[in-house]
Amino acid sequence: MKHLSLASRIGRTALVLAGTAALAVQGAGVWGATWVAENQVLLKDQLVAYQFEPSPALNDYVAYSGLSDTGELYLMTSLPQIVPSYEFDRYCSRSEPGIGVLGCYTLRDQRIYLYDVTDARLVSIEPVVAAHEMLHAAWARLSLAQREKIALLLEEGFASLGSDHPLVERIATYESEDPTSRIPELYAILGTEVGQLPQELEEHYATYFSDRTKVVSLSAEVYAVFDSLSGELLNLSNDLESRNAEIEGLRYTYEETSQALRVDVLAFNDKASTPGAFPSKSEFEATRAALVERQNRLEGMRVALQTKIGEYNELLDELNTLNDEVSELNQGINITLEAKDELVAEDHSLEE
Repeated sequence: MKHLSLASRIGRTALVLAGTAALAVQGAGVWGATWVAENQVLLKDQLVAYQFEPSPALNDYVAYSGLSDTGELYLMTSLPQIVPSYEFDRYCSRSEPGIGVLGCYTLRDQRIYLYDVTDARLVSIEPVVAAHEMLHAAWARLSLAQREKIALLLEEGFASLGSDHPLVERIATYESEDPTSRIPELYAILGTEVGQLPQELEEHYATYFSDRTKVVSLSAEVYAVFDSLSGELLNLSNDLESRNAEIEGLRYTYEETSQALRVDVLAFNDKASTPGAFPSKSEFEATRAALVERQNRLEGMRVALQTKIGEYNELLDELNTLNDEVSELNQGINITLEAKDELVAEDHSLEE
């Protein structure tokens, strides 16, 4: 279904407002002047949005994230721009925890800049980021009294998530970079990523979302991609650790057995080269047969050990492939992990 552009809807709204204002001036000039003064920010927003021509992608963001007319207004009046990766840092340079720098709302010019995510596996994040930044624009328009009231609701909703929720660390990172960012970030994050919130907070967000479950679902989709890969990486890492311990134990036993056999073979050869050392041919043959049997068992140990080493190295290759995939996904959403943040297994390429 073709999404109705904001420009056409706002255009009609502006005409209605103009007509109402004209009637008010004729009938009650003081009331009309007061209304315009009290709503000048809204009128300015509507005018800016009316003049802005959104791209099809931006219209899709509105539909996919479930924005209301008001939410769409605050997005479009921020003149959102989808910026390619190679020039994105010109507009948004602060490192955002968890999802990287995917967008920003700049207070200096009240504009929204959005990172152009090109990885097909992660495109669901784009409407989430657009809605997130829209909420920053909405927050900037709230009065001090409104912010103080909503801050209490945000803290209540955040506390209900529990101390082990991933957002706890993420919000702490925001605060470490800018202590004043806690509440504005909670406002944008809870509104776009958390499904269950206090009823009064839900009613507030209903101003900006006609269906907030849409944006929350999109956020969950993206995190599920990373959660799935992280789970696989952790399982593989644990498996490799267990296999490595087993291999090291088997290799120790193999080397000890091999050394003992080597000593006995040298002793046998020395004894065999000494005339009369073996009292009978049968004893010679029995001793030799026992050594051959030990050699066969040792070879079996070697083959088993080498098989386990091969299996280990195959899993190690799989782990490295998954690590590369996670790295690629991180780059797709503008994250550059430090070495300490990457899940890395030691390269135990075991040989005989």
